[in-house]
Amino acid sequence: MSKRNRSIDGPMSAQQGLFDTGLSEGALDISLGFRQGLARAITACGMNRYHIAAEISRLTQSNLSKDMLDKYTSSDLSYGIRAEIIPAFCHVTRQMDTVRQMVDPLGADVVNPEDRDLLELARLLEEQKKIDARIMAIRAKRGIK
Repeated sequence: MSKRNRSIDGPMSAQQGLFDTGLSEGALDISLGFRQGLARAITACGMNRYHIAAEISRLTQSNLSKDMLDKYTSSDLSYGIRAEIIPAFCHVTRQMDTVRQMVDPLGADVVNPEDRDLLELARLLEEQKKIDARIMAIRAKRGIK
């Protein structure tokens, strides 16, 4: 067994290690909350589970039953919803909260479809600021008013 010398074997840069994410163990375990969110979305949309399953099956060209929806919303962790189903689920139930629950632990959020133009406007304004700053820098460098 070799003795590890910290001064020799330490990292060469201040770069964070590959597996050092700053998140505590279990911080991304969203399973039970996500399942509860699925159940809330089903209840809030006003459709029955048979109709939801049929619409998701039609949109994804896969076989999804009411029983499968029941299992996905149960507390039994041996049943999990496939990622390919989630966009169709959100479309059918008209609920984006399930996706929000997935990205919330990462500090991210989801933009509602009706607000996409506002997001594009913000990006364009930010791009315009960068372009204006670059133009001013070039003019100052060349002495152009």
